[in-house]
Amino acid sequence: MLKYINYQLDTDDTRQAKLERDISAQINQRFKANMSAFAQHIPSVVPMIEQHAIQQYSVFCTRQGELNIVDFATGRVWYSETPFAEVADEVQSFCAQAPYIDLSADKAAGSNSWPTEPLPAQVDVVLMFGLGLGYQLNELLQNARVKYLVVYEPNLDTLLCTVQANDWVQLFDTAAALGTQIFLQLGNDASRLAEDLTELSAAAPINRVYVYRHCFHPVMDSVLQHVFEHSGDKTNLTDSRQHFDGYQHFYDYVAERNGNVLGNQQLQSMAKDVAKYERNMAALKQFYPQVYKVISQHQPKHWQLCQDSNHKINLFHSKRNALFYQDIELESAGLVDYFVNHPYQDDVILGQKFSYKLRHYLHFSQMLKIQPILTRALKKRSRLPDTIESLIIFGIASGRHIELLLQQHQVINLYICEPNLDFFFASLYVIDWASIFTQAEEGNKRIYLNLGGDGSQYFYDLMAQFYKVGAYSIANTYLLSAYFNGTMQKTINDLRSELKVVLAIGEYYDHARFGIAHTYHSLKQQHKYLKHDAPKMNLAVRQLPVFIVGNGPSLDQVYDYLKQYQHNVIIISCGTALKALHSHGIKPDFHAEVEQNRATFDWVSQVNDPEYLADISLLSVNGIHPDTASLFKQTLLCFKEGEASTYVFQPSLDKLGYHTAALAYAYPTVTNLVVNFMLKLGQPLLYLFGVDLGYVDVNYHHSRSSAYYKQDGKQIYNYQDVHGGGVVATGNFRPAVFTKPEFDVSRKLLEQAIKEHGTQCEVYNCSDGVKIAGATALQPDNILLPTSLPDKATVLSQLFDAAFHPDLSEQADKIFSKLDMGKFAESLTRWQLMVEAEVDTPEQVMQLIAEQWAFVRSIATSEGNPAYLLFHGSTNYISAVLTKLAVSAGADVENYMADITKVLENWREYIKLGAEAYLAQPLATDQVYVHYLYGKRADGKPLITE
Repeated sequence: MLKYINYQLDTDDTRQAKLERDISAQINQRFKANMSAFAQHIPSVVPMIEQHAIQQYSVFCTRQGELNIVDFATGRVWYSETPFAEVADEVQSFCAQAPYIDLSADKAAGSNSWPTEPLPAQVDVVLMFGLGLGYQLNELLQNARVKYLVVYEPNLDTLLCTVQANDWVQLFDTAAALGTQIFLQLGNDASRLAEDLTELSAAAPINRVYVYRHCFHPVMDSVLQHVFEHSGDKTNLTDSRQHFDGYQHFYDYVAERNGNVLGNQQLQSMAKDVAKYERNMAALKQFYPQVYKVISQHQPKHWQLCQDSNHKINLFHSKRNALFYQDIELESAGLVDYFVNHPYQDDVILGQKFSYKLRHYLHFSQMLKIQPILTRALKKRSRLPDTIESLIIFGIASGRHIELLLQQHQVINLYICEPNLDFFFASLYVIDWASIFTQAEEGNKRIYLNLGGDGSQYFYDLMAQFYKVGAYSIANTYLLSAYFNGTMQKTINDLRSELKVVLAIGEYYDHARFGIAHTYHSLKQQHKYLKHDAPKMNLAVRQLPVFIVGNGPSLDQVYDYLKQYQHNVIIISCGTALKALHSHGIKPDFHAEVEQNRATFDWVSQVNDPEYLADISLLSVNGIHPDTASLFKQTLLCFKEGEASTYVFQPSLDKLGYHTAALAYAYPTVTNLVVNFMLKLGQPLLYLFGVDLGYVDVNYHHSRSSAYYKQDGKQIYNYQDVHGGGVVATGNFRPAVFTKPEFDVSRKLLEQAIKEHGTQCEVYNCSDGVKIAGATALQPDNILLPTSLPDKATVLSQLFDAAFHPDLSEQADKIFSKLDMGKFAESLTRWQLMVEAEVDTPEQVMQLIAEQWAFVRSIATSEGNPAYLLFHGSTNYISAVLTKLAVSAGADVENYMADITKVLENWREYIKLGAEAYLAQPLATDQVYVHYLYGKRADGKPLITE
């Protein structure tokens, strides 16, 4: 299952540091001696070692003082804590039952089974697949005389590992004494094995070749499958025309050192517990009928239940001759034990960040007081609570770890994700799912099964479930990964980042307050709102292609193209792209902004050309700052689904006969707003320019003509210091680029929006950034525009007149006056009294949280009372903080209650200040400013302006 580096490090940092210092001297000494040995015996290897830069694997010291190999990208390790003993046992097993292939030309082709026999004292050829630390080489030559020892190792990282760990001086001395010739096939995945067998056969009459697999590898295992299938057929075995693609499907993933690595275990079909299977299937039919329907028709294709040589349940991949477990009970218990003592709880709240420009917001100023309390408290305790609000388990396999965990802990909301249906099918014979489902039902708990697929839909599926139980549960969710799979691990990492982004853009008090005020002012200032039936209108504007222009680095490559066609197409600039277009003499028809704070005013004012701006229409959602809107010719808006301001104004406008449209995916970037606005409008042809959502070079992250760079080309702040270097993503025109979590969420929501509109719209991605599924990659030079296009001014005029409500200013006061400030004041007084109640135990804290939620839900149905809309998101946040502290208290109740008391004090102040501010100035607008864009913060740190 899982073997991670932190499982094998000493929990005492001082002891671990000493182990590493002690072994460091040994590594240096061994490395020098081994390099001299290679220079003498295989000199061609020396430059390979000297010139190679490690990319994936390196050595580390276990708490037992031994070296092991770690994949530093994932933290997974190859061996147990004691690789010497592990390899010694492996060699003894190989000598007792050595797999072999037969080169006798007169024998018929065999099956996929790996025949074995005791290794003779003298052997002509041993083919070894995988080098690892190399200990097995020395151990093997201590037990057998081998004439030709051929080692295939695709990854040169392991060569550097073995040079630091193994005693190659001793190995070469032993080989010389035995007359053993060692052939290191480095950077070689054995796909040319047929040629090597031909060469060996020509050198000496060889009938039998022994196969020592030291590690699994997608291509090498494909080669091994072929040679064992054709053992005895020398013609086929030496046919160099064979091609091996390797195992690429995530169902076929096997870690480097899984069970049965030698392939010599005697496996048996397991006597399946049919009664358990039938009980489980009956439970599925009762609780999860759709899952039942799929599983009842499922036939395992990759992994089968079996009984291993230790007479224990296991999962067997027949083509790779691999077992999932070394020992199902030990590994499952070990996984649960480590998770219980080191729960990987997502630090969505603990590490929550916000933009510096919003530091004066009531929510974030209170959060700054709470964060140190929360951080200090949770560092004192890391054990999994007895009762868990939400747990996501990635990976079922046999399910034994799930059964063990649920025997020890109560889980209120359990989300189980398993892409491999073979695993879930097998688990129906292994664990008592029927009891698990029944107990959850009786205990008023929820178990959500997400099975099959490749994991790409986890974000959408899990978010739908989170909203059913309360979004605050996101911040109090534990994640358990049961086994490693490259595809699934990426999904887990993506999900963790996405959940952080979702919470970061949640609608807290200040956002709700200013959103309502700004929407009121937008109505008063006669901003135009898109009509609900606009998509059904026959609008001539749909004949014009739409160029959506973002501020990515690739924008710098297309200015000439945009300038050439600006009079024939609709151009929409997104956010900070406006300054870049202005500097190149390009005037967009529309400019779009999505943020509601006043920072957009300062960003747009960087253009410093009032006449230019006054000839452009602003495109946005309700809540756009009125000062920003005042810079443009006119403002065209759409309501944004889920916003407090939308709940206040849109239904009331409907009742007054003004039916308006709303956007579902108008976040987190301006591009999301624009693409969704155009899709809502029914525009059939969209082209994306500078919508990179990433970068090739972290120092070149936006157009150099934009406000992110000074006139001398230097960044206005160090982007990498603020946002990090980014994560790798698939590129649109190149294999890979870098992106950041916010951009990745933006990409996924763009893909979702495009998918929902199907064939109604063609989207072309002309940006040299991340790949957007559903948008066709197209180089700008290859764009073919229609030869006959309508007059742009005429069709835009028709659009403005027909598709938008012209003047809703008279409705602003009618709607806002329905908000009952008396009800609001009375509710907040009652709320403050409720949270004034003293709490002395974690149980009382949980009770207070439940009472508060009941109260919040009650005021949600109070007509005209804005309290719920203003404080719902903030209550989500504080409930997550208090829950996290309460369930973590354990035996240290006194100290935790002291921390909880401090948080409650902040929450009482939050409610009081929020109530006072809203009652005093309910229509106050946001006062964020970033006119210091080219400076530094008062504390000397770089400005965070996004």
